[in-house]
Order: sequence, then C-alpha cells, then structure tokens
Amino acid sequence: MSPRADRWTPPGRWWLPVLFGLFALAATGVNYLSGLRDLDAQVEQTESRRLFERLVMEQTRMRLQNPDTPQPLVQQVIDGLARYQGLAEAMLVRADGMVIAALERADAGRPFDALLNARPELAHLRDLARGPVSGPTLPVLVQRRAGTDELVGVVPYPTGSRLFTVVDLGVPLAQRHAQLRHEVLRESLLMLVVVAALAVLLHLLWFRRAQRLSATLAALGEGRLDHRTGLRGQDELGQIGAEADRMAERLQKQQQQLRHLHALVDRSPAVVIEWANRPGWPMTYLSRNVAQWGYAPEELLNGAIDWDDLVHPDDVAQMNAEIAAHWAAGRNEYRQEYRLRRADGGYAWVDDRTSIARRADGDIDSISGILLDITAQKQAQFALREQSEVQRLFYDLPFIGMGISSPGSKQWLQVNDRLCEILGYTREHLISTPWTAFTPQPDLDRNLELLQAMMDGKTDHYMMQKRFVRGDGRLVHTLLDVRAVRAADGSLQRLFATVQDITESLQSSEALREQKALLEQAEGLAGLGSWQYDARQRLVLWSNQMFRNIGRDPALGPPATLADYLDCLHPGDRERIADFMRSAGSGGGVMHTEFRRHPELGPERWFRASLEHHRTPEGGSRYSGTLLDITALKRAQIALQQTNAELERRVAERTEQLSVANRELEAFTYTVSHDLKAPLRGIDGYSQLLEEEYGPTLDDDARGFIVRIRRGVGQMSALINDLLAYSRMERRTLDPQTMNLHATVTRVLDEFGADLERSGARVAVNVPDISLMTDREGLAVVLRNLVGNALKFAQPGQPPQVEVGARREGDRHLVWVRDQGVGFDMKYHDRIFGIFQRLQRAEDYPGTGVGLALVAKAMQRMGGRVWAESEPGQGATFFLEFPS
Repeated sequence: MSPRADRWTPPGRWWLPVLFGLFALAATGVNYLSGLRDLDAQVEQTESRRLFERLVMEQTRMRLQNPDTPQPLVQQVIDGLARYQGLAEAMLVRADGMVIAALERADAGRPFDALLNARPELAHLRDLARGPVSGPTLPVLVQRRAGTDELVGVVPYPTGSRLFTVVDLGVPLAQRHAQLRHEVLRESLLMLVVVAALAVLLHLLWFRRAQRLSATLAALGEGRLDHRTGLRGQDELGQIGAEADRMAERLQKQQQQLRHLHALVDRSPAVVIEWANRPGWPMTYLSRNVAQWGYAPEELLNGAIDWDDLVHPDDVAQMNAEIAAHWAAGRNEYRQEYRLRRADGGYAWVDDRTSIARRADGDIDSISGILLDITAQKQAQFALREQSEVQRLFYDLPFIGMGISSPGSKQWLQVNDRLCEILGYTREHLISTPWTAFTPQPDLDRNLELLQAMMDGKTDHYMMQKRFVRGDGRLVHTLLDVRAVRAADGSLQRLFATVQDITESLQSSEALREQKALLEQAEGLAGLGSWQYDARQRLVLWSNQMFRNIGRDPALGPPATLADYLDCLHPGDRERIADFMRSAGSGGGVMHTEFRRHPELGPERWFRASLEHHRTPEGGSRYSGTLLDITALKRAQIALQQTNAELERRVAERTEQLSVANRELEAFTYTVSHDLKAPLRGIDGYSQLLEEEYGPTLDDDARGFIVRIRRGVGQMSALINDLLAYSRMERRTLDPQTMNLHATVTRVLDEFGADLERSGARVAVNVPDISLMTDREGLAVVLRNLVGNALKFAQPGQPPQVEVGARREGDRHLVWVRDQGVGFDMKYHDRIFGIFQRLQRAEDYPGTGVGLALVAKAMQRMGGRVWAESEPGQGATFFLEFPS
C-alpha cells in the first residue's frame, strides 16, 4: 500500500459542511464583485435620469416666465436647485456672458469667463457655453465629466441664456456601496445558516445512518451474522441497509444450512474426502464418519497415515490404471470399487465416486470423493454369482419351450415338453435329429451366422424370429432366444435356447395392422385424429392423423405433458384449452371445444376437439378424445362474419348519410325559421303601415293590392309554420309514456274553445277510460290537426259537427274523428296524406296542405297508422290505430 493511502482522510460529515460553507462564501464573493462592477454604471444612469428630469422641469418653468423677470425671482429658481442632493454648482448665464444668478450669490453679476478663470475646477463649462441657440425648444444636455464623479447639466433657453449645473456623484456612490455591503453581509449570514442547517440535516439523515451501516458491515465482516442495520426508507442508505440486512439473513441461513450439511455428512455412512493439487497431494478435508473404519480424521489430515497405504495391494495397480485412463479421457467424474484396510486389520469394500474440480486454464484444482462401504453388498453379490451359473437360464423364462444343444453337432441334448408341443415331434425324435433339419431357408443361414458369431466369442446371446417345420408339415413361427454357457477357458460348451410360439400373435398383429390401416385411412379421409391418455401409467397414444392435424413430426412422438401439448396450440387459445383440459376430470360425458394449432406448425387450421373421461377398474383415470379438422367450416363462418361486418359497415355508412341529411334538414329548418320569416315580417309590417298611414289616400285598386299582399304574407307564414312542425315531427325524439286518452282529447278540445264557440260547433266525445303507451306530444299534434280539419271543412252555412271516439279491438286501440263536412272522393285517399296535397281551392278553404301529412308522419313515428273513410258531401271519418 502506498504512503498516500495510509494518510488519514477526514470523514464526509466534517469536510462536506466545510465544502458547502466555502461554496456559499465563494458564491457571495462572486455576487459582491459582480455588484461592484455594475454599481458605478447603475448610479450614473439613475442620477443622470433624475438630473435630466429636474432640468427639463426647470427649463419649462424658466421658459414660461417673462424674459424680464427680476433678478430676485431668478435667484430663487437657482436657490430651489440647491435642495437637489449632491448639487455642487448651479448658475444662469445670459447670452452676453453675464452670470445673472448662481448657487454662490457672490458669483451673480460677474462675467462668466472671469468666473471660470477664477475657479479652474469649472473650466470645463466653457466648451458647453458655446453653440447656437434657436427654436422654441432646445435639448437638455446631461453628461458625466470624464475621469471624475461629476455630472454636468446644461439647459439652453430661447433667449440665449444657459443654466449650468454640476452634481457630485460621490454621495450616491457611497450610499450604494454601503447598501451593497449590507446585502452581501445579509446573504452571507443567510447562506451560512442554510449550510449549518444542511449539515445538521445531513448528519441526522445520512452520516449518522452511514456510521450505523458501517458498524453493521464491520460486524458482518467479522462473522457476527446476527447484527442488522435496522435502516429503513426509500433513499440510498435505506436501500443499502435493507439489502445488507437481507444479505446477512441469507448468509446466516447459508451458514446454518452449511452446519446442518456438515452434521448430515458426519452422520451419514458416506465418507467425504478432498485432496488439493499441491506437491504431495495433501488431504484438505475428511468427514468424521471415517471413524467407522477405526481412524480419526486428524491422523490422515496431518499425514500420520498415508491413504495409498490403506488400499489393498491387489487393487492398487488396477485403481491407478483406472485413474490414469479417466484423466486421459478428460473425465471430471468417475466411479471405482476397491478394498480399504480397516484399523483392525480387515478390509472393507468401498464404492468411490470421484469428482474433479478444474481451474480456468483446465488444470486440476482439487479432487473430492464420496466413499460408501459396500462390503455387505459385495458379499451377497459373490454368493449370488455362484448360484446363478447353473440355475439362471432355467428360471429366466418359464412356461415356454426350452432346450439345451451342442454347438458343434447342432444336436439337442435336452428339450422340455413345451418345445415338443410347439414343434410337433416326440422328445426322442428331437434329440436324435439336429435342429438344422427342422429349419427352412433363409432362416437356417441367418441362424448359423448368429451361431458362428457366438462360437467366435463375439457374443454370448442372440435372439431371432425363426420358422420351424412341424411334424405335420406346417410352418410354426417362433421367437428364439439363445444363450451361451462357456468353460473357464472361454470355450463354448452348451447352448441354452428358449422357443416361444408366436404364430397366433403374428396373425393377430397382421389383422390389427390391417384394421389399423383401414382406421387410419378413414381418419385421413375425415380429417379426424384420435388419442388416449392413461393417467396412472402416464401413457399417451396418438393416431397418425393426430400428428398430421397438429403438424407435429411423428418421430418426436406424442407430447409427454399437458404443457407440451399446449405448446402445439395457438397462443391465443392456450389458456382456454388448459382450463378445458383441467375441467375434464370433474365433468361427465363428452365435452367439446374448438381451437387452432400453432402458426409455426403450418397454415392456420381449426379443430373441434371431443374429450371423454373414463374410470378404470383399478380406480385410475383414462382419457380419450378426437380432433376433427373444421378449417373449411370455420372459413365459411369467418366469411359469413366478414359479410355481416360489411353489412354493418354499410348500415353505418347509410346511418351517417342519414345523419348528414338530418343535419342538412336542420340547417334548412333554421333557414326557414329565421332567414325566410324575417323578410315576411318586414313585408307584413310595412304593408300594415302602408295600409294604416296611406290607406285613405289610395284608390280601391291600391287598397286591394295591399290586402292581397297581406293575405299572401299570412299564407306564406302559415306554410312556414306548418313546414317547421313537419320537420320537427320528423326529427324530434319520441318519449313514450303511459297516458290517459280521454284526458288528452279533453285538453286538445279545450285548445279549440274559442273556435268552437265562434262557429257554433257541436262536439261529441265518446272516449272510454283507456291508457295508451305512446308519445304525448305526437298524439296531441294528430288530434289538433284532425279536429281543426273537421271544423274547417264544414258544410257552407251549417255549424260543424265533430265526434271523437275510441274503442279497443283485440290487440289494438282504435281512435276516430268524424265530421259532417264536405267529405272527399275515396280515389284521392292516398293523395290527401301527402305534403302540399289539397282537394279544395285555397279561396274556399284556407290551408297549407301540410296538416294531414303531419298526421301521417306522427302516426308513423309512433308505430301506428292512419286512414280515412268518406264520400263527397257526406263528411269524413279519420281512424287512428295504436298497438295495445
């Protein structure tokens, strides 16, 4: 470590506040120097403006006075300037160079040049006294004398006189300097207070907590893992403290786990050992349960006992040769069995599982081993090997044909009854005849080839499907299993053979293959795959069509788990299908769903899946299902949906067009309501004034013209009102509500009270207490127009007769308005409900031809209908029909 690193470094809680304080003082000093740099210019600008404004005011005052103003009055003006702060000199000089008034009264009456000669400090005024003087207004001059703290002001007057002033800037400069020092001092104190508060705050919130964190980390570094920082908060120290606490908890748990692991290792029968790759390969670790062989770990760790001396002398060479072979092959893990000397002098068989740890350069760093005492297993193994040499082949496969033959003569030496039954010969015939005589070609050549390989020592076992010629001449298909029995020198002594009749099995397999081929052909034609899953055995079976449907390579086999199966499905369908598959175990019967396969497995394909859950006799679960390709059906459905979407889009377009038309109609209505009525009101008003003011002076023709104008205006206004009412009925929002029909009829008739009284009409109301669910205002509009028409189209010279009635007929309500008026021909029935359609002349029956059109539109909006029955001269009846 360098000497500089050993130097003491003050903690941050000391130097950081000092650094803040120095920064605050530096900022204050920079601010003070900046203020000093601008102070002189600011004072000069301020005082120049003040002096200029005062001199302009004095120029105005002197100009307003009489040129012959007496000397005392002029002197008073000069004396008034004496109150100006910092004024050092002021004098008024006439055009002839005579000082007529001065701040020093003794200077008044002296020549200006003589005064300047007597006072050299004012000599600079001589240049300012020269120059032309003309015009009603002359500019006032204020400037700073170069190199001094004086402001010189000159005020010229039209008479040729000039007012000279000299102002000393020293006083305002000194005042501004004092003010700047006061501000700097105040800012310095304020910043020092802020720095002190910040230092205290940092100590409370940061440095004190940092000390606590440092102390805790030091304790953790010393191994005291029960210490905690206890820091909380979202700041950096709080997060570091929380992470340190979590790290301590993890280390403490790992330490506990490590101690527990050491205890488990020491209690287990396995001995753990480790050597380091250093000269002499020293042992670095040995578990305490090495005591099972009578040794203490310290005896081997300190080198008092050499491990290699404990290995059985007969096993040392083989063990070292195996180790060398493993290292040469680059294996990092291998396994050995050898004998190890116990402390009592006996030997124990051990299973040594060795693991090699390598450095980054590939060299060995350490070797560890786990040794397990397998002495009991080895003893049992040796005993079993002695017994199995004679009996193992007889007990391997019972209840099948067995025989012992000579490899040289191909003669059976011994056969069992089952073999005689399979081949159809007696035992004597089989023993006296070589088995080659019962074997047809090409099975014989293949059998002899396998036998020769066994005789050459290449194998001790072979199996083949082989045909034999039975005693009745038929061929029997068998499964032949041959094992070798060798002498101590490795020569082949006997052949043990088992023969199993598989004729029926092959026939069944052939039938199953044919049925399976037919089934797969049918599945392929229908696009229907099938599958089965046995939950107990975890066995999944798929048909070939399942692989074709899903697009999975048959070489991969069916998916082993539900997750693997879901990976074959479209990502958008996985969650839904997972819920479907999980619910199959609780549901009964056949369940169905639809999904798509994964896009990476081929073009989009839709399937309809069927699933059924079965209970096995053992209490387990078995699932079976099918997968039908419904891509064509789905495409047809999608096409239908697209067609429906297109229709909906067109409906939306038509709706938008209708909305545009409605907006245009609203604009038209606004135009009719405002732009057309305005000129009509003007025509009506002016024609009325013309009639009232000039009527007596006009002749009969002129008055007739005025009457026709006013009648036309009234007709036009009525027509506009009717058009507006028709437009509103077309556009207004209906408000269906339950209403009493009799009360509505009574209210409408009350509106015609004056017309009924004037015309002497007789009205009959035959309306029962009926409630209708309809639009109140729409029904009122219909009744007003029908009653109005009944009153208007009465027979000439006869009072109108009106009847309003209603009744219920089945699932409808019928309302009628009947009159005894002029009536109409029924061939014009449909025409009368059209807008602007009239059957009578306007001169006989006034109107606009909109009323019945408004009635028809209102009934259409309310879901009802209207029609009429009439004959000329016999009156008319208008019927209204409402659904009940």
